[in-house]
Formats: sequence, structure tokens, C-alpha cells
Amino acid sequence: MARRTKTPVGPAELEELHARITAGDQLPPWPHTRTGRAYKRWCDEHPDRAEQARTARQAPQLRYGKPRFTNRYASLDGRGFKGAFSGRMAVVSAPAATQTSTNYGCGFNPWVVGATAPAVGVPLGVHAQTGQDVSGDVLSWFRAGIIGNPSAFVLSLPGLGKSTIIRKQFIGAVAQGHVPIVAGDIKGEYVAVTDAMVTPAGKRGQVIRLGHGHGHLNPLAAGALGEAIPVMQAHLDELRDRGEDSTRLAEAITETEESVHSRQVTMVVALAELIRGRPLDDFEGLVISTSLREMRQGGKFSFASPPLLRDLIDYIRSGNADLRRALFVADETEYRRTVRTLVQTLESLTDGVMGQVFAEHTTTKIDLDAPAICIDVSAIARGDQSLKAGVLLACWSDAYGAMEAAHVLADCGLAPQRYFLAILDEMWATLGAGAGMVQRVDELTRLNRTDGTGLLMITHTGRDLETLPNEVDVKTAMGFIERAGMVICGGLPAGELERLKGVLQFTDAEAAMITAWSKGAPIERTEARERKKPPLGRGKFMLKSSKDGTAGIPVQVLLTATERETNIHDTNVRFRELLDGVPSGQAVSA
Repeated sequence: MARRTKTPVGPAELEELHARITAGDQLPPWPHTRTGRAYKRWCDEHPDRAEQARTARQAPQLRYGKPRFTNRYASLDGRGFKGAFSGRMAVVSAPAATQTSTNYGCGFNPWVVGATAPAVGVPLGVHAQTGQDVSGDVLSWFRAGIIGNPSAFVLSLPGLGKSTIIRKQFIGAVAQGHVPIVAGDIKGEYVAVTDAMVTPAGKRGQVIRLGHGHGHLNPLAAGALGEAIPVMQAHLDELRDRGEDSTRLAEAITETEESVHSRQVTMVVALAELIRGRPLDDFEGLVISTSLREMRQGGKFSFASPPLLRDLIDYIRSGNADLRRALFVADETEYRRTVRTLVQTLESLTDGVMGQVFAEHTTTKIDLDAPAICIDVSAIARGDQSLKAGVLLACWSDAYGAMEAAHVLADCGLAPQRYFLAILDEMWATLGAGAGMVQRVDELTRLNRTDGTGLLMITHTGRDLETLPNEVDVKTAMGFIERAGMVICGGLPAGELERLKGVLQFTDAEAAMITAWSKGAPIERTEARERKKPPLGRGKFMLKSSKDGTAGIPVQVLLTATERETNIHDTNVRFRELLDGVPSGQAVSA
């Protein structure tokens, strides 16, 4: 067999090759080929030709309009080739790490097929068994059709990271242009992450503080929904001036006005019932409704300039023919006797602990242009149950009104469509704060799809819902789990899984996994280790997108470098000195 001879690459061939390269008709040869090595040596011997070749490589396109790979043979690192069209990865997840004994480790198979895990939505972490990336949030999964309702119910024992996985979805919602709202942050855990949210235009997240010495909230304020009415009215006048059809807009204004009026009456009645400890009589609600409507029709107050509780009390005290006619009383004496108890109840709202919050105009209004909103009520003393219940009711009413205002303006073409993520953390405290909270949350869980709102409900165990004051509220609250689009379970005791069997179906493997996550950290014989081991279940959650027994997704939540540096997930601030051994006045390294 004759040996194949190699065609020599002479100066003439290199000149011709160089001409084609500089003209853009051919790419430079692969440097590790015979021709590529000869061309490189030739360019080194002719510096002027080498400069021409470099200029040609930097040209954006070939003659025929094909994309030019200007950095084709760039260096390679852990994220891929550098340069344009290189397929470089922005994020590379760390491989899964498993601790085991040498007795069992020898049986591990490194070539494991990954389990199915949706990569849709906010990056949460990795699959707890395969190391595959896992992403998800209620709005993204709802849009993708994975869940039928954009809501999630989160259950986990304390200290296992349930607030952390919620804050990751909080941050992800802002990144997607959605507005997360925490309408009553009982422990102040979302203040730092809200303040850290900044839009490209420099707009920061809004933190509203309420409580002893931290601002006021007028229960008669129309909020964002009331402020939308003048905007709609101005647009209505423009349409009428141009002679265009304004019937639909006029109907929307009327509906909005009645909605605001109903919210005002409901809020005052709810606060009065908290003070009195029992429901108001029917005629007392009639007095409040009639008084508010007449005050507004009189021209002294409007939705944009609402009255105070003191103004409402004075109007009821004074009385008039319309109020007496509504109550069907004969004279002024009988009228005063009829409304005496109501006036006494309302007076108690303007003094004492209630008056510190509800007696003045709203200090800070909800800003719909903010990337995130948090109403911090952590300043309210834990023993002040009536004040806490009243503030939470008012916060939810204000937040829900703001969301409705955004949708009304969007429907009228006066504002862009906004989507919200309502977060209800420490649900046990919120629902048990007072009468009306269960109904308020129940309304949100039933209408959140219509209202364009995602909902996250967080509590420790299902037993928390069973501590509500009456059986009706307990059954209503348990319905939250049934209607949730998905359930996220952290470490739970075995008894809790038995309690949830009526609404969730766990496989034996899933039940064993969730129960194991509820155990504490392994016992160390000494304190010699510089880094203490966390609890076994910290950051581990089971995502159940279906309640029909479909397998869940076990996920290990991972924090990014930015999240670690900013320390926005730390809920053990008070224990820093104890846990780290560093005085509280000194900085603790991340």
C-alpha cells in the first residue's frame, strides 16, 4: 500500500489563503492543523500580514451575511467557552453533596438519571436526591399550566427555612415585574428584603410601619381605590368633551364608589365589633352607612379627602331628619337613646391604644409604583390582641383595595396591568387576630385568579388552624389547603402527616422523607467544630403540585452569594452573639 504524501504548503498557497481570509471569503484555519501551523509561522514572519489577518478576524460578518465567530477558539473555563456565540452558561449549579459511610458509599452510582423537575419560574435550589436544578413560583407555574390556582400553602416546623423559600419567591416576583405585598408583617421579617428591592429607575420597595409611635391608619381612608376615582372621572370628562361613548367608564366609576363605601362601612363595623366583643345590631350598621353617604354628599368630604372617625362620631351625635327617618324614631330624645351605645363604642376607637393608630389621617399611603410593599406591624405589643386584630384587618383592607384599584385602572386603559403576590406569613396569628380575618382570607383564596393575585399562605402545622375560636372558622381555614394550587411541606412530625391525609396523599417514601426532615441537628460530642451542623431538614421542602397522589419534588433550597452577603434571610438576629460568639456590636462575617 502506497504511503499517502502530504501536499506541501508553500508561500504561494499561503498568499492565496491569506487573500481569501482578508477578503472575508474564508475563516482562518484550525491552528492545530498542518495548514494552520504553517499559516501562523508565515504570519509571524510577515508582521504586516499578521495585522491584516487580525483585522479580518474582527470583522462582524462574512461577505455573504453569515455570522462571524470572532472568538472561536477562546479559552475554556468552568462555565464554557468565552466570547460571542460560545454557549457560555450564566449560572452553574454546584453538584449535589452527600455524606455517608464508606460501607454504603461504595454502592453509589454516579450515573444516575435525574428526576423530572420543572425549570419554570424562580430558581429555588436543587433536587434533594438528583441535584437537578428546581425552579418554581405560583404565578409562573400557573401560567405554564402546572397548577390550576396561583396559590401555595406552606407547612413546616419553625427554624427549617420556610420564610427563606418564601423570600426567594418574593425576590423572584420583583424580578418578573410582579408586586409582592406583605399586608401585616407580624415579626418584621420582610422589612430588609423589601427595602433591598430597587428598580432600574431607583424606586425602592415601600415599607409602612404601624404600631405604637409608628404612624397612623385612617379606617375611613379610601386608599388607592379612592384615589383612582378622580383619575377615572377626569378621563370620563375628556371622553364626553370629545363626544365618545363613556357609558362603560361611568358604570365603572359608580361600581368603584360603591365598593369604596362598602369597604368603609365594613371596616368601621369590624373595629367596633372588636371593641364591643360581639356583633353590632343591624340598625347600627345602617347608621354608619347612612352617615358616611350623607357626609360625602354634603360636599365637605370625598373619597380623595376622607373624614376621620371623629368626624363620623360628631355627625352621628348631631343627628338630622334623614338619620331619624332611617331609624324610624319619633324625636331627638329617642334618637339619642337609640345611638348612645354605638357612639360610646366608636368613641373608644379614638382614644387609648386604638386611637394611637386609627384616630388620625393615614401617615403613609400604599404606592402602587413601588416594586414591593411591606406593612410592618411588629411594633404592636404581643399582648395587645385587639389592636393587632384591628390593624391587620385595616392592613388587609387597604392592600386589597390597592390591588383592586390597579385592576380597575388597567381595565379602563389608564394604567398598565399589574400582577400581585399576596404573602400571608405566620398565618396562625393573622387568622386568630380577630373576627373577620378568616372571611377576608377566604375571599382572597376564592377570588385570587379573578383578581390577578398570587397567594402564599405560611404556617407551622395544620394544628394551628384548629386553634381558631369556632368550628366554622376551622373548617373554612382547612379549605385553604384544599384550594391551594400547590402545597410546600418542610419537616413535619408523623402526627401532622396523619392529620393532612384528608387533603394530601403522600407516598411512604415521601412521608418518611418529610418526617426525617423534622429531626434536629446531629449531636456533637464536643464544641470543637468551628462550624456547627444545621438541622437535617433545614432548607428541604417537598413541592406537591397535585393532591391526587402524584409524586412530589424534594428540593434543597440554595442561597446565592448575594443573599448570603446581604443576610436578608437571617431570622436569628437576636441570637447572633450566642450562635457566633461575637458581641452584638461587632460585625459578623457572612
